[in-house]
Amino acid sequence: MPTLAPNTMNHTAHSVRAILSGMLFGSILTVCNIYMGLKVGWTLNLSVLAALLGFIFWHSAHALFNTRKWSVTESNIQQTATSAACSTMAAGLVAPIPAYLIITDNPFEYWPMVIWMIAISLLGICVASALRPAMVDNPRLPFPAGIATAEVITDIFDNGNEAKKKIRALFIAAAVALSHRIILPGSMKLSLGFSIPGYGALTGTSISAKNLGFILEPSYMLLAFGSIIGLKSALSIMLGCIIGWIGLGPYILGQGWEQAGPADTSWFVFLVDWLLWPGVSLMLASSITSTAIVLLKSNKNKRLALEWRWQEYTFLALLTPLIVSLQITFFDISLFAAILAVPLAFVFAVVAAQVVGETGIPPMGALGKMSQLSFAVISPGNISTNLMTGNVSGGAAGQATDLLNDLKAGYLLGTPPRQQFIAQACGIVTGCIVSAAIFMVLIPNPATQLMTEQWPAPGVAIWKSVAIALTEGLEAIPQSARYAMFIGIIAATINELLLLVVKQKWHRYLPSMSAMGLAFVLPAHVSIMLFIGAVLAWFLRLLAPKWSQRFMLAIAAGCIAGESIAGVIGSIFYLLF
Repeated sequence: MPTLAPNTMNHTAHSVRAILSGMLFGSILTVCNIYMGLKVGWTLNLSVLAALLGFIFWHSAHALFNTRKWSVTESNIQQTATSAACSTMAAGLVAPIPAYLIITDNPFEYWPMVIWMIAISLLGICVASALRPAMVDNPRLPFPAGIATAEVITDIFDNGNEAKKKIRALFIAAAVALSHRIILPGSMKLSLGFSIPGYGALTGTSISAKNLGFILEPSYMLLAFGSIIGLKSALSIMLGCIIGWIGLGPYILGQGWEQAGPADTSWFVFLVDWLLWPGVSLMLASSITSTAIVLLKSNKNKRLALEWRWQEYTFLALLTPLIVSLQITFFDISLFAAILAVPLAFVFAVVAAQVVGETGIPPMGALGKMSQLSFAVISPGNISTNLMTGNVSGGAAGQATDLLNDLKAGYLLGTPPRQQFIAQACGIVTGCIVSAAIFMVLIPNPATQLMTEQWPAPGVAIWKSVAIALTEGLEAIPQSARYAMFIGIIAATINELLLLVVKQKWHRYLPSMSAMGLAFVLPAHVSIMLFIGAVLAWFLRLLAPKWSQRFMLAIAAGCIAGESIAGVIGSIFYLLF
């Protein structure tokens, strides 16, 4: 059968296998984002990895079974479906949904959870469709992740051998991480050996490095993730770790604000209840201030408007009553608040899309908290309203930004947008079905399993603490922690404003306050491994820049995938046996 040119091929026939393979890869890779979200609080855009996997799978199928040759357009459609499945974490599975389950102690059955997540995510498609004409072809909004995806797809089709080498490196890394975790499930833990004399309530005792979590616990996933986030973020995390756990930790115990745990154990669960408050304030103030700065800059001489067509009106007309009824039925949210959540979701999605288009960084944390704040005013004292309406806006914004990145790649590669919308919807359905099932198997009891050393779940801790603070008032926050929160807000705001004052060359020396705040709610050993991974990657880029550029991301992706899959398998085996 002759190979057809991309502009003359049967798009429908090709897009079916592209979407199906995207759904398959998405159902596998979504495991990585669930695992990372509950471990570290961050998730990855897996579009590049999805494109590489799709290419090698169908290229091999063509060589072995003489299937129709894989095309650039199919690659873009396939990675769109895969990234959509992996982005369903934005629908609340690693943040507001567990926070709701913990605070209210209400059950959330599997199919209601799936339907809830699908409805929120489809709202993201609606707003992305409306925004596409105004944003994707806008030279001021490059959408870095979308451009990177388009470049990778172009490169692997120009040089298939290079793609094979990257995939081989990815699979080797995944196999090493997976086999190591299965053969040696108990990680080596090495204490860093120092101790701090206790004072105040702990006078006459000493606080060990193990008590504060300063141990070396090797993790392929954390080392790989550290290589991806970069040296500045990793240094900021390490600085926050030292300030939070070595600086504030012993002081908190000495003042009697929190109680120490058993002598030979980690005291993470005893200290994090206090430390999360200044950590949240650092993250919240930093993300809101930086988002506001980006928007002020980008909108100074430009007005952004939704460009509606009949498709968006029809889609929204069908989706709105569904989302409103789900809020009322599942969470007993008032009709007014439930209706208001939909337009607010569009407003926050527009903000998120513009920030992502300019910087590549989705401000999901800040927008979620802004939504929580809005509904604390509209429906004061109602925790369900505060969490789940925020879930609507954050989930819709997350899916919208994911799709806009893929639409940017499609725009550069010449892919019909309609096929990407269909691929995104199919990926969403797959991702929600699979991710909800994995979450319910891994975390059958969120109240006892989350915000622990095994599952730190920083996103859950942040949403939970903000909801409590906004609905129960300052009385819910320890008085001593309120001063730390105030200091954190001031420090983070000043740090972000300095970016407007100092010269560009000095920006890299200013810490990331969001990363510092994250370290306050992560076990110290996690921060240490992220830092080591970033430093090792930095040295490798100095010593072997060309090799690092070619293979480091593939190796990191393999390590993350291997350890994530092994961790999920191990957790399921432990629960069953």
